[in-house]
This record gives sequence, structure tokens and C-alpha cells, in this order.
Amino acid sequence: MTTTSTDTRPTDGDLGPVAKRDWVALSLVRGLGPRLTARCLELMGSPRRVLEASSAELARVEGIGPARADAMRRDIQKNAGEGAIDRELDLIAEMGVELIALDDSRYPRLLRLIPDPPPVLYVRGTIEEQDAVSVGVVGSRRCSHYGREQADRFASVLAQSGLCIVSGGAMGIDTAAHVAALRAGGRTIAVIGSGHAKPYPPSNKALYDRLAESGQGAVVSELPMTAPPLAENFPARNRIISGLSLGVLVIEAAVRSGALITARLASEDHNREVMAIPGRIDTPHALGSLKILREGWAGMVIQPGDVLDALGEAGQLLKAQMPGENPSPKATLFDQNLGQTQKRLLELLEEPRTLDQLALASGLTVAQVQSDLTILQVRSLVAKQGTAWSRRLSGKS
Repeated sequence: MTTTSTDTRPTDGDLGPVAKRDWVALSLVRGLGPRLTARCLELMGSPRRVLEASSAELARVEGIGPARADAMRRDIQKNAGEGAIDRELDLIAEMGVELIALDDSRYPRLLRLIPDPPPVLYVRGTIEEQDAVSVGVVGSRRCSHYGREQADRFASVLAQSGLCIVSGGAMGIDTAAHVAALRAGGRTIAVIGSGHAKPYPPSNKALYDRLAESGQGAVVSELPMTAPPLAENFPARNRIISGLSLGVLVIEAAVRSGALITARLASEDHNREVMAIPGRIDTPHALGSLKILREGWAGMVIQPGDVLDALGEAGQLLKAQMPGENPSPKATLFDQNLGQTQKRLLELLEEPRTLDQLALASGLTVAQVQSDLTILQVRSLVAKQGTAWSRRLSGKS
């Protein structure tokens, strides 16, 4: 899988009107997904330069070729000539949507680290620095009463503890998790598989409005405002849920479900912790959850504190905030010194090592190494190239 450089240098401030128009125009080009967009930007330097490129220049980008380049050139000209860009900008303003580009300092830290981050996010509401301390909560649309209860229970307690709850806005488990986080006074982010002007499912429009207007989170999409909820949008949406999260919790999932796609992405592509709640063995809604527990690539959790334990240092800092615990000053992984295990990993990364090599050399479990590496990534102290990890030369311990 092609990886995006972790050396992206963020800029400060809102997009100006010219830059916003360029990003909108780029996002409207059909067939130009995140990987091709990244390759175009790497070769040409800016959205404006991509939009002005000739068919021959576009064809030189890996994965485009002459036929696609001609189609892109026609699409760019058509959108500019027929007012599509202006209509998109009007909808953005009307709905209070903000565009956050990959090189913007406000772009979520964790999401920037995945192999194919969205070049630009369409955001209703607010994304704050504290939202990097988050957990994805996913599960079946057609969930059982038990699954809905557990989504409510876990999301409520974890939100009160300081974790941002990230989910996909779908009916069932997703909706239960968002509603519980809002009710608990916590933060939550809904990542949708359509444009903001065509929210899916339509029955959750009131929930999205509440979430965006409450000051407790955001509704996020990588798609233009009027993009419909096509089936192919949702696997891509799932990578954003995983990418925004320190770990992913599967509440209840069938064997074939988007929740398991999200969990697999978290485990294999994003180096994030995966957890699952054991469900009833006599319901198809939980067979996927039981499968990943049996296969061993998800850790079993039975209470919210188990999730915090699985998230390593970040979870431990938040565990003191859980109801019933002795309160302590609020702290996040951004304002704490490195833990001993993280310092040990940095020492071992004087030369590149794989995850398994780090676990063997440090004596830590693979899950602990994964958790610490994620935190070190957020702090820009380590980088991943292929399967190997290395210490960033600019990093300081």
C-alpha cells in the first residue's frame, strides 16, 4: 500500500477564498480519489497547479494515464463553466460547513498518519485538539436490544471519561453511541458516507444538526456537498472512523458488516487497538464480533474501564476521570512526559524495527507496543515506512 509522508507541515488559519475555491474545484473532479489527489499534489505542488495542468501533465501522474487525464481535463472545464463550483460554495456557506485541508494545522493529527488521508474534510461543527484522544464505536445497523444497551453504556461512560466517541452516523449502534455521548456531555464525531446536503440516513438529520450545533463535536465528510450515499462511499468512510481513533470498539457486528471492515483497517493498516464486546451466541448480529475475538486480533472488553486499559497511556490518564474514581486534574497525552515504555521504544528505534521485533526486544505485548507507537506518532517522534518503524531525527524524548 502506498503511504503518505508523515512529514506534512501544517499551516495555520482558515482557507482563504481562493484556496477554498481551488480545493472545492479539485474535490468535484470525478474519479480523483485521495490517493490520486495526493500524487497530483506531490507532483504539481498545489490544487491550483493541478487544476491548470494540461492533459499531458495529468497523464504523467501514476494511475491516471491519457484517457483519464482527458476526462479530468473536461470535468475541470465543465465544472468551472457551468457554475458547479459556485453552487458548491453557496451550499458550504448556507450549511455552515468548514473546509479543512491536509496541510492545515486544524486537520486531525491521527487521521493525517494513515496511508490515504482525505485531502480535504468538509466539517460541520468543531474538531478540537482533544478529539485526538478518541475511540471508534461501531456495530450493526440492525442491532439487538442488548447491542443498543451496550453501545449506550460504553459510549456514555467513555465520553464522560474524556474520550471523543467517533462513529459513522448509521442507524443502530452508531446512533446509540452518538446520542449517549451527547447526553453524557462528552464529545462525538459522526463520519458520514455522503455530502452534507444529502445526509444519510435522512432520519438522522436532526441528530446531525444537534451534533454540529451543540459545540460537542462535528459531522465530517470527505465528499462534496451533494454527493449521494453510494455503496462504494462507505468502506472509504470506515477508514476515516479508524483513522480518527486511538482504537476501535466493536459493540455488535454480523460476519459481513462495515464494522468489521473498520476493525480490520484499524488493526492491519492503521496500527490501532481493536476491541470487541462478547455478544449473544444465538444472534447473527454478534457472530462477527465473536469471530474476531476467537481469531485473536481483537481484545475482549466487558466494561468501559477495559477500553481505557487497552488504550495504554492515554487511557490511563483518562481512567481517573471515570465515574466513581478519585478525580484528578484533567490531563491528556499532549501535556505529559513520555512513559518508561515509550522511552524504551525510542531507544530501540535507533535502528528501524518491525512491530514484532519491538515487542520481542522490549518484552512488551504487541498491544502495548501498538498503543505506545500510536502516541509516539501523534507526538511526531516516530514514523512508519512499510512494516518498519524508525525514530524521527527531529523528535526529542
